[in-house]
Amino acid sequence: MLSTYLNFDFDVKGKHVKGFCMRIHDDFHETYAVIVEGCHSFCVWLDSNSTWRTSKYTNVEPGVLENILSRLSTNHSS
Repeated sequence: MLSTYLNFDFDVKGKHVKGFCMRIHDDFHETYAVIVEGCHSFCVWLDSNSTWRTSKYTNVEPGVLENILSRLSTNHSS
C-alpha cells in the first residue's frame, strides 16, 4: 500500500506530466486523489478484484493514466 503521498514526474509522447497522488479515506476501497498539473484532479481506486478503476470523468491521455497506475501499482505492492 502507498503510504499516503506519491509524486510523479515523467514524459509521455513528448509531453511532460507532473503531479501527485494522495491516499484519501474510503471505507470500501484503497482510493487515491490524483492531481495532474495543468489538467484536473480525479480519483482512482482498487476494487474488490484488485483492478484499478477511475472516476467517470477522468480526462487524461491513456498513456498518462497507464503510467500513473503503474507507479501506484509498484508502490502498492512494496
